[in-house]
Amino acid sequence: MIKRLVKMTAIVCGAALLGLLWLAWAGSNYIQLSHYQVSVERLPESFQEELRIVHISDLHGKEFGKNNERLARAIAALEPDLILASGDLISSRGDDGSAFINLLRELKGLCPVYCSLGNHEQILRMGTGAERYENFTRQLRERGAVLLDNERVVLDWDGTPVAIYGLTAMLYHYSGRNTAPWDGGLLTAEYIEEAIGRPQESELSILLAHNPKYFPEYARWGADLVFSGHVHGGVIRLPYLGGLFSPDLTFFPPYDAGLYSQGKTQMHVSRGLGNSVIPVRIFNRPDVSLVIVQDARR
Repeated sequence: MIKRLVKMTAIVCGAALLGLLWLAWAGSNYIQLSHYQVSVERLPESFQEELRIVHISDLHGKEFGKNNERLARAIAALEPDLILASGDLISSRGDDGSAFINLLRELKGLCPVYCSLGNHEQILRMGTGAERYENFTRQLRERGAVLLDNERVVLDWDGTPVAIYGLTAMLYHYSGRNTAPWDGGLLTAEYIEEAIGRPQESELSILLAHNPKYFPEYARWGADLVFSGHVHGGVIRLPYLGGLFSPDLTFFPPYDAGLYSQGKTQMHVSRGLGNSVIPVRIFNRPDVSLVIVQDARR
């Protein structure tokens, strides 16, 4: 009887372990397409057509198929007008950035691509990986993507000026009270204004800001739409509770994935595509999101 019980326990534990391993593997390799609609109130009468934005983040050197062709097909199937990539496209540990460069090659100029910097790009640029960072950003530009490093670009969309801002946060802006070094430094609306100016009343203002935890400050700055990542969806997603923790070891971070609103500002947080320090995803598949922007008066 005891032997039988031990055998059954071993079988159950083995099956549970295999199930967890499969979840971890699937959670890192099967892309999930997410769809969102946002309505923006402050748009001029000339804005008639919807704007289709594909948002990706936190690739961290991950390849989906040879030369990232599977990821490129998933993005192309969403028929985007713009692709926004909100940082950590390269990993600071042993990565040359070729995964994102290959993705740009496979996209074959499908639509404009705008990128901002995350903490991993900052780690490279400010440390011993500066040469790797320069090579990556040079190839990124050669492939036609636009890198917004505390910069702004203005597009004309159906007669409407669409301004895309790329905010580069300092590394201390990523520190939390549970991680070292804690600088106490907060990313404020005033800091953002000093770095990239203020949005104009006549434009649809889109802010690429890698870290979503400063959403109240992004809203106070005046963004219409914010696109962020960094949290990786909380790594492990629990039913009804959301993501388990953020990179700064905040448990159940308030902005882990999906859409959030504060006043007139809306923020989309990507669950990301790759992995960083924690090399698994549980109930948290790699994320490619389509965000459709419409006029609220329609």
